[in-house]
Amino acid sequence: MRLLLVGAFPHPHHQGSQIYFQEQAIALRDQGVDVTLLTYGPPADPGRERDRGRTAREAARARDGFDHRTSPRWIPPVSLRSGPSWPKPLADLGLALTLRDALASSAGHDAFDAILTHHAEATLAALLVRRSDRPPIVYCVHTLLGRELPAYLNGSKVSKKRWVGRVFADGQGSRGALSRSLGRIGDRIDRGLAARVDGWVALTQSSECVMKEAGSAPGRLIPPPLPDPATEPGGLDPRGAARRHGLEPDAFFLYSGNLDVYQELDLLEAAARRLRGTAGDPGRTRVRLIVATHQPLAAVRPGRSGEAGNAGAGEVGFIRVESAQEMLSLLAAARGSLVMRRAEGGFPIKIVNSLAVGTPVLAFRGREWGLEHERNALVCAPDDPASTLARAIERLARDDALAKRLSAGARALYLERHRPEVIAPATLDHLEAVLSTSRSDR
Repeated sequence: MRLLLVGAFPHPHHQGSQIYFQEQAIALRDQGVDVTLLTYGPPADPGRERDRGRTAREAARARDGFDHRTSPRWIPPVSLRSGPSWPKPLADLGLALTLRDALASSAGHDAFDAILTHHAEATLAALLVRRSDRPPIVYCVHTLLGRELPAYLNGSKVSKKRWVGRVFADGQGSRGALSRSLGRIGDRIDRGLAARVDGWVALTQSSECVMKEAGSAPGRLIPPPLPDPATEPGGLDPRGAARRHGLEPDAFFLYSGNLDVYQELDLLEAAARRLRGTAGDPGRTRVRLIVATHQPLAAVRPGRSGEAGNAGAGEVGFIRVESAQEMLSLLAAARGSLVMRRAEGGFPIKIVNSLAVGTPVLAFRGREWGLEHERNALVCAPDDPASTLARAIERLARDDALAKRLSAGARALYLERHRPEVIAPATLDHLEAVLSTSRSDR
């Protein structure tokens, strides 16, 4: 089978979308599939931005053995930040032109059997090609725009440095009329794509429901794959990674995602305030809350939060990590992994990372991501987020038996649902079903 994987983003990079794209490509290639990649061109400063957060080995693994085609050089570089931006429409045009040329240059034995599109923009670019001139399109649904677009409105005119400080101080604000309009527009795009693609892969329960309701194409829920850290060369060093940053292993809670507005990091500061309010109670456990980022600390640290080694109990400290391996090591050393995002649709890759190293997840969605309360995670109430998150943090910090049980459950869930050896065959079986349906329809 020959597949064209199309991603509406620069690649490679350490953000979740690119990691899912990368690991799907590697898993399929390891099953004998001929995989070609097609993405935006490199970002504005490729040497500094693209490989930030990666060791040389990690960067080489992302590129090794792939034919990687990118948008034309005349297309302005796109920011690596998530969400809408002014350069993206031109980048999407370049992606569509490159996709058209890639399909036109493949024929006969070199023809692609299917196009796997990542993000709505990549799917729209593929749909611009006449049906007779392209293979079936299988949409990999990273998120639901109807749920995610409104979140970007709150931070769209604020620089990341100012936004992070504002979020940790004031929260995201209320959803207004424009926010609701963005949600309706996003929902129409979600449903329009579901009705037009030849097949789809959903990562979450809510995405699966929307795709089934809005379209008739064959689809399947297949969670994102991640290689087992226990078998990776070099291994992890949880204790060493924690102590390099002034942390005691198993005595801190870690947020390890990006700092974009939809991640709802204001809830972490709100929970921290509640924990600080009980810090003087001798019956309470002292907890440390840490945000790990690939960015320079000067660009993201709010004024009243500090580096990890200087952050006290109930305060939010910041860490800059240099590689995916270091991030995994810190996750493995953490008592729990924090996921504040409440919007449905997307699958945070930090959840898979956490499960892979046996670190319990504290989140506001359970079934959405395959999590089960008190078996492999603690699922908090999304309608009372700060209080329930603070209570869950304190409970897990105090209860060693619970921590041990959830850790074992997290690792078991990874082995059951997220190993590439499980995901790649399931994906290929689904692609065969899509191709069979497509052949009968043509």
